[in-house]
Amino acid sequence: MTMTPSNTSIRLNLEMIVSNEPRTLRAAVAREALDYDNPAEFFTDLLNHGCVSGMVSSLIYYTDTHAFFDKYYEEIEDLRCEYEEETGVQINLQHDLKNFLAWFAFEETAYRLANELELSV
Repeated sequence: MTMTPSNTSIRLNLEMIVSNEPRTLRAAVAREALDYDNPAEFFTDLLNHGCVSGMVSSLIYYTDTHAFFDKYYEEIEDLRCEYEEETGVQINLQHDLKNFLAWFAFEETAYRLANELELSV
């Protein structure tokens, strides 16, 4: 039987990411999760509904998603290439490129963090 991590241990892990990797995409996701009373719920909600739901307040408007894309461009490209290589599926870029890839990167990073934190989402 697998134990679900406590809210406290999840918060501590997320705070460590923010502290140790402050300018990374992982830290950006961790900061958003820490804004929730229960970070595990953040990951569940995000991975079920996506950024398109508007739940990530810093990624609602194009001006914000474009700035996010520009800030994390290299990490986003690395993530996109890794994803395509691991899955064998080329990402079908839709509509606004920067918006689409900002949301993809945020959601994929959240997915990887949730797995790392051993959350059942």
